[in-house]
Amino acid sequence: MKLTIGLSYAPPNTPKYDWYRKALHNAASALDYEIEIIDLSSHPSMHEIDGILFTGGADIQPSRFGKQAEVHLCETIDEERDRIEFNIADEADTHNIPILGICRGMQLLNVHRGGTLITDIESFGGASHRKVDGFDARHDVRIEPGSYLRRVLGEGESEVNSAHHQAVERVGDGLSISARAIGDGTIEALEWTDPTDKPFLLAVQWHPERMEFSENFAGRIFETFLWECGANKMLKHRIGSFQPRHA
Repeated sequence: MKLTIGLSYAPPNTPKYDWYRKALHNAASALDYEIEIIDLSSHPSMHEIDGILFTGGADIQPSRFGKQAEVHLCETIDEERDRIEFNIADEADTHNIPILGICRGMQLLNVHRGGTLITDIESFGGASHRKVDGFDARHDVRIEPGSYLRRVLGEGESEVNSAHHQAVERVGDGLSISARAIGDGTIEALEWTDPTDKPFLLAVQWHPERMEFSENFAGRIFETFLWECGANKMLKHRIGSFQPRHA
């Protein structure tokens, strides 16, 4: 199986985005897939893209979710990146492309579907989810029973990493919560409420690409994403090659 995976934003010579590439290559190796990875912010064509990973990074412009008055609570905002990635999300919907969202990626996908964000968790009474002394924090999450994520991971609770100050508030249309932080209840994962006739979508608030690949809440997420991309590609191929018989 050969797959072409687009990273929504991964400019060259920016080492933190190499974590995503490494995790995808590790997952491809585990599945015996061949993989090509493209930075969609530089090459935005959706032609032959089999899956899109929405990466982490800057805060989303709060005017996009009705909270312009709270812009002072934000950190770095990149409106050009917002424009690019919201367009990519539109294209993903149009072309039924499987999606994995990570950190900012989860927040963007939620806003794209009409949801809102908490502009600063600590300012509104939540616990700190920021890095500590430059390193990812760690905390426990609980996976919702009956969720797709629960079936994938096979466990109900585990420790994950954390490096953010914003979070999902009101969940976007068609999405449901599949994990929360144990402690302050911060939303940690989203998936389709009803995945029927929809391409794969999973979004997590933690950074599985910066965890050990062997950790269950890390490597298995990337393997599942690529497996779903492969299944979707084969289904599209079969539908496209089907030629009805004429009487």
